[in-house]
Amino acid sequence: GVGNNRYGPEQTLTVAEALKLAATMDSRYKDDDFHLQTTPSGSKWYRLAVDYCLASGIIKSGQFQESDYTRAVTRGEMAGILAATTLAKEIPLINSLDQIKLRVPDVTLHTPNAAAIYSLYAKGILTGVDSSLTFRPDATLTRAEMAAIVSRMARAEQRLTVRRLDDGRAAHEDGRARVEADLLV
Repeated sequence: GVGNNRYGPEQTLTVAEALKLAATMDSRYKDDDFHLQTTPSGSKWYRLAVDYCLASGIIKSGQFQESDYTRAVTRGEMAGILAATTLAKEIPLINSLDQIKLRVPDVTLHTPNAAAIYSLYAKGILTGVDSSLTFRPDATLTRAEMAAIVSRMARAEQRLTVRRLDDGRAAHEDGRARVEADLLV
């Protein structure tokens, strides 16, 4: 939460919060004890998560500076962080990666974290912000948006397949009601 027993769903997610979520998901998935640890007195609440993400290869040394942890995380950075978790690496594709690369209008091979973004779309984790599958890699995201993404990572039945409508727009189908279409694997 954000303190005082509140979740703050409309608040912007910070880099530290993204790293804490990634570390906790990774730890639970690997069944190690990180998620059971408490922050040592005098340490910043996110320090253990940063160290875990560095040790696990979720982030690289120098990728973020101390001053970055309290700023808003971009959608592209968030995709890079989540795609590097053990859980994300093991989620199977449910959408055609080649078709996703052709359909996401604002991500190119030169976009930072493009491979991570495409991978999370192909796995049904990301769906874009509109019917055109627009991602907005440089924009921020809310805590509520991150909760939906994390939920789709954790629960296979919530992952979304993507199909193209006749007018070229995309439609999302949840994992319980998949349809045959040209974007499906």
